[in-house]
Amino acid sequence: MRTVSALLAAVVVVMMRFAVAQPLTVDPETIVPLPPAFEIEPPAPDVPPDMARFLGAWIGTWHDDRHILVVERIRADGRANVVFAQSDSAFYGANREWWRDEAVITDGVLVMTGFRIFRYAFDGPDRLFMTATLKNGGVTSGALVRADAAHLAAGARPDDWPWPGERVWIPHLTLRTPDGSRPIRMEATYYPPPGPGPAPLAIFTHGSDVGRNQLRSWSFATEAHWLRDNGFAVLTFMRRGRGRSEGINGEEDFGRDHDGHLIDVSAGVAQAVEDLDSAIAFGRTLPGVRAGPVLLAGQSRGGFLAMHYAGLKPAEVMGVVNVVGGWYPYGPVTTPYYANAGRGAAGKVPQLWLYADNDRLYPETLIKEYHAAFAAAGGTVRFELLHGVPGDGHLLRLYPDRWRAVGDAFLASLAK
Repeated sequence: MRTVSALLAAVVVVMMRFAVAQPLTVDPETIVPLPPAFEIEPPAPDVPPDMARFLGAWIGTWHDDRHILVVERIRADGRANVVFAQSDSAFYGANREWWRDEAVITDGVLVMTGFRIFRYAFDGPDRLFMTATLKNGGVTSGALVRADAAHLAAGARPDDWPWPGERVWIPHLTLRTPDGSRPIRMEATYYPPPGPGPAPLAIFTHGSDVGRNQLRSWSFATEAHWLRDNGFAVLTFMRRGRGRSEGINGEEDFGRDHDGHLIDVSAGVAQAVEDLDSAIAFGRTLPGVRAGPVLLAGQSRGGFLAMHYAGLKPAEVMGVVNVVGGWYPYGPVTTPYYANAGRGAAGKVPQLWLYADNDRLYPETLIKEYHAAFAAAGGTVRFELLHGVPGDGHLLRLYPDRWRAVGDAFLASLAK
C-alpha cells in the first residue's frame, strides 16, 4: 500500500511540475492542431522531381492566420495526400482544426478542391505562395516555408511564424517614444521586386478597422503580388497604433459640434499623412528600390489617403490606385477633400478608382459625389463603378477577377 501511495505521490509531483511549466494564458490564434503522427512516404522513383519537392511539412500563413500543410504522399500521376491545418481566427470566425485530404499536382502547382480551392506554387526553393479562392470568387492568400515534420508532430511551434514578405520597421519622421530616445516604429512588410534591377516603389495601406481593435497585422499579400507582377517593389504598412505599430491611433479623433454632429476629420487625416510620409521616406532606402516618384495604393481609408496625398504632394507620386476609398461616409465633411485632391493633382497624377455599387459603407450616391467633386476640380481619374460584387462591395479587393484586368492596364500606362 505504501508503494502505491508513494507512486501516486510521485505522479502528482511530476504533474504539478508539468503544470507549473505551462503558461497561464495562451493566445488561441497561435494553436494549430495536428494529428499525433504523420504518414510521410518517400516518393517512388517515377515521381517527377517538380512534384516530389512538395513532399514534407510547410508552415506559414493563410489570410494572415497560422497555417500548416503536410504533404504525406505523392504519386507519379500527381495525386497527393495532405494534412491541412489552421488556427482559430477571431476576425474570420474560424475554429482551429485539421483534416486529411487529397490534392493534385499539375504544372508545378498543388491544388486542393472543396468548399475552397487552395493553390500552392513555389516562390523560391523552400517557399510556397498559396491562394485560396472561395466559391463566390473571393481570394485570400498566404505563404509557407519548409519545416521539420517531426518537430511539428511533437508539438513544436515557432514563436514568430513565417510571414508572406520581409517584416521591416519604419522609423517615424515626427513621433518619438515617450522618453524621447528614438522614433516610434511602424510595422511593415517588404516584397522585393521580381527582377534583378531596381524597380519603382509601390506602397499599399489599409482601411479604418484593420488592426485597430485586435491589433492584428496584415500583409496584403494578394495585392502585393499583383503589384510585383507589374514590376514594382512593394511596401505594405500598418499606420500608428495598428497591428504591431507603435504609437496611438488617433484617426477617429473627429471634431464635433455641441449637438454631436461631425464637423471635422482633419486631425486624423493629418496623422495618416505623417505616417505615409514616413513610409515613403523609408521605402526609398530599401534595396531594390529605384529613386523617383512612388505608386500609392490602398483600400478604404488607405485609398482615400493615397488620393489625398497625391493632391498634397503630386511631385512625389507617379499614380494612385484607390480601392473603395473613403475616410468617413459623410459627404458634407469629406467631399471637400476630393475637390482639393483634384485641384492639387490636376494633370499631374493619373489615378484609378475602383468602387462597387453595393458598398455597405459608402452608398453609390456618395461615391458618385466624390468622383464628381474630384473630376470637376481637374483631377485625372479612371473611375470604375463595378456591379455584381458578391456580398459587401466594400470588400472589392478580395475579388481580383473583377478588377485585375483594368488594374493591369492602368499600371502599364504609367511612366515607370
